[in-house]
Amino acid sequence: MEFDKEILKGYIDSMVLSVLYNEDMYGYLIARKIKETSNEEFEMKEATLYVSLKRLEKKGYIKGYWNDTEGTNGGRRRYYSITEEGKDYFITISSQWNALKRIIDNFMGGEIE
Repeated sequence: MEFDKEILKGYIDSMVLSVLYNEDMYGYLIARKIKETSNEEFEMKEATLYVSLKRLEKKGYIKGYWNDTEGTNGGRRRYYSITEEGKDYFITISSQWNALKRIIDNFMGGEIE
């Protein structure tokens, strides 16, 4: 399903932090996990993902590091891990999102068929 970019803009970073919360990952795995978690309904474009990663790293919410992984034909992958500050931020925005979702559900009357 195609989503309005303006609606999604505020949630991209939250999705990235969510998938990094318990496990370090590199870009492709992050995108794959987001698609999988959305039941294949949302596929994050590569450019969108890397802009988000850069923004989150600049804010100190994630940390990137290079890892020489065996089995990748000598290729290096940049892994990302969530920082304690990033975990605290994610908990805060999750709480805000849940409160906002309840309010919006009141206006939308649940799912529209």
